[in-house]
Amino acid sequence: MRVLLLIDRNFAKVELPMIRTLGIGLVDADVRTTVALPSDMLDTMTDVFGFDVVGYRDRGAAWTRGLRAREILDEIEAEDREPMVVHAFGSRSYAISANVASNAGSALVLEVRSRHEVPRACSFVKERHTNTLLLTPSPTLTRALIAEGASSVHMREVPWGVSPAEPIEAHKNGVDFALVLGGPGSNPHAWASALRGLAAVASRREDFMIFADASAMQRTRADPLVGSLGLSPLLSRIPNLEANRELALRADVLIWPDHAGEYHSLVLDAMARGMVVIASEDDAIPAISDPSRAFVVAGSASDWSTAIGSVLEDETLRTRIGSAARIYIREHHRVSRHITGLLDAYEWMTGRDALPMGKAPT
Repeated sequence: MRVLLLIDRNFAKVELPMIRTLGIGLVDADVRTTVALPSDMLDTMTDVFGFDVVGYRDRGAAWTRGLRAREILDEIEAEDREPMVVHAFGSRSYAISANVASNAGSALVLEVRSRHEVPRACSFVKERHTNTLLLTPSPTLTRALIAEGASSVHMREVPWGVSPAEPIEAHKNGVDFALVLGGPGSNPHAWASALRGLAAVASRREDFMIFADASAMQRTRADPLVGSLGLSPLLSRIPNLEANRELALRADVLIWPDHAGEYHSLVLDAMARGMVVIASEDDAIPAISDPSRAFVVAGSASDWSTAIGSVLEDETLRTRIGSAARIYIREHHRVSRHITGLLDAYEWMTGRDALPMGKAPT
């Protein structure tokens, strides 16, 4: 079997670590694997072994999509008879992935990782009537797909997996706490509440540093508020924080003000290391739905202040939540389980009982 993982620009900016892990896992399962990235992002994935990485033109008029899809097939030399699956990650890759799949006579899989991707994913299933499968990591997103009109025949729930990791070191007295502030940055109000909560904690103690996702900070236009709250000396902006997450995963606490119903593997990676995640409520993200394994915040500045202050103050609380998070990830979000779920879906799509092929979207 051959698999093409076709990644859009926005997904690549935050989830390349997961794509790299999936590529390695699929190769280990004897699947010929190619990852396609926007051409100007090829240098973000150079240290890979076992699978190919190719570039594609992700921008252009709609009428050029067929040509750009053909270029991808030429690049991967997909002229053999081996069954192929095209797996699209990120809604902006759905259309060109559909063209690639139709041109190659291949199965199409659309990853649906957020609420805003649901209508677009369902429209492809309705328009194509083809060998198309929707994959989602969350039961809430599965229900959203059904509510949008997708049939259960066209979908599967495959939870994301992350690699096991050594637990973070216990915080040492006299050393500043490291707090990571991340998330989509789609809700400026939520970020403002979290920043005001951090400022309230800083008024009582200054033994912490904040490492904030630079892109999310820009999207929320939070810089003036950071200055007015007096947080500037404590806060550093980190470019590409999710794609290059080594720094983030050495911190003590991950603060996640907004989700937008969107899955991010950094949250799972942090939990796998036993970091305390303090996050806003979102039922689309099961990992943080239980207060025993994550500190869930209702949303006000005082809620954020209470949560952050409690975590910094209470070592027993940090240990308990961190341990519960590690156990949960180990039981529910193993990479091996993710790979097995993908293989099962791919094999079903390319087998005798696969859904019938159809035409590419116009």
